[in-house]
Parts: sequence; structure tokens; C-alpha cells
Amino acid sequence: MIATEAPITAEDIGRRVVKLIDTLRSAEDLAPERIEQTTGITVEFNNEDRNIYGFGGKLTDEWSYSLVSTPENAGEKPSSLRFSFDDTSGKQADPAPICSLDLAGYARALTEAGFVSKPMHGYRGVEALYFARDMISVMAYPHGPNIPDDGRVCMASLVISAAAEQVERHGD
Repeated sequence: MIATEAPITAEDIGRRVVKLIDTLRSAEDLAPERIEQTTGITVEFNNEDRNIYGFGGKLTDEWSYSLVSTPENAGEKPSSLRFSFDDTSGKQADPAPICSLDLAGYARALTEAGFVSKPMHGYRGVEALYFARDMISVMAYPHGPNIPDDGRVCMASLVISAAAEQVERHGD
């Protein structure tokens, strides 16, 4: 993927991705045209499989971001997108630059968009948040283990999935 040239902040890209999530209703909405239209960022395609697409860019000398489609099998249309903030420093960079919109801010924005939330025990014991609305679900993973001095929990990645069937709304 080619990185975008326009300077962008973590909060700006986060709000663009939340806006994209709010527009999603089915797997068809994961199309590159929808992503470009909603985020205002040009999507690049994988040369070997045009079902793998997305964008990315540099936030600071130590942090970058990416949004990439994730088909289940080669040659298939994607059923999910992965958005992440990536530490490119080679050491544990200070997460403050990616925390202007923290995990609580993402949770609040998704809840305001009509998503139902519940805690979820994630991969390898990482606590994650799960959000669902109709056919769309979002897993939000916190960045860890180091946190900014103000104690906020930063968001590391979102996995945005479109289910084949409607997702239950009453998270019990």
C-alpha cells in the first residue's frame, strides 16, 4: 500500500474510520469506493489480488496507521477491514500521539452510532471491546502495555466485520 501524502493526525484518521463504520450496513459497503467516499482518502490495491486494498500513512516518526481489507480466502471479496496504529520505532514508543481519541472515545462514538457494546475476552488474554449493530461488528483492541502519563487507554486496532446474518443487538 502506498502511504498517503497529506499530513493527518491520529484523531482525524480515527474519526474518519468511525464515520466509515457508521455508514456500513453489509459486506457490500466494504467496497473501496465507499471507503474513499467516506474517508476522503485514496485506496490502493494489492497487485496480486484486487480484493486486498486499503490505505496507510505516517503520523509521526514513531507511528503510522493503516486500513486494509481482509478477505477470508484469496480472490474473494472481503468480509472485514482492519484498522490499526503501528509502532514503527523498533522500541516501545510513547503512545500519546495515537491516544488523542482514546479507547473510551472510540467506544462512545460507536455507541452513539447505535452499536451495542460488551466486554470481550480477546486473543491471548487481551481484553477487547465488542460492538455490534445489525450485520456489522467491531472488535476494539487496546494498545498496551505502556500507557500515556494521563492514564488513558489508547486504541491499537479495530477489526470491522460484516456478518452473513444479522448480529444480535441485546448483548446478554
